[in-house]
Amino acid sequence: MVDRLLNRLLARLRYALANLPVLPLIALLLVLGATLTHLFRLPAHEAAIEEAERRAASLERSTRRAALERQVDRVSPDDTRQRLLERFPDEQQLNGELGRIIEMAGQEGLLVPTGEYRLVPGKDGLFDRYVLSLPVKGSHAVIRRYVASVRKQFPDIAVEDISLRRENIGSTELEAQLRFVIFRRSRTT
Repeated sequence: MVDRLLNRLLARLRYALANLPVLPLIALLLVLGATLTHLFRLPAHEAAIEEAERRAASLERSTRRAALERQVDRVSPDDTRQRLLERFPDEQQLNGELGRIIEMAGQEGLLVPTGEYRLVPGKDGLFDRYVLSLPVKGSHAVIRRYVASVRKQFPDIAVEDISLRRENIGSTELEAQLRFVIFRRSRTT
């Protein structure tokens, strides 16, 4: 009886092995492999990646700090002051800039009949203010475009005042009084 039971069991086992469903078995093995990888291998890789990112960030910070320290050692306050002052025109460059501002008005189609220039010495001794008052005639859009182009061409110029006046309500042409301030380096600097 035991022999018969063993024979029957062996026969069923042989039949099951001979007719194994391959696709579900492969799917089961893939799911087990993915689960094991997710549980054991990925956390180790993630920890290694995080550690590498921390080291890279630390190296970047130390590199920046060293570069800043080298830069601070090289640049003195007098050098910084001189570099800032060089942005502003001196007396020789100022005439060219004034001519360029008036030339730009003509290029935009504005009429500039006269102009008033006034030098105001600075109280601190570093800068003098050169006040340029220009009466111009033109449309509102042209005047705006001109002021924007002057600001773009000369970023250190200040637009102190803009006064607009129209002869009558139907007129498209405006009379504007534009007042620009150009800061120039004082002779004493």
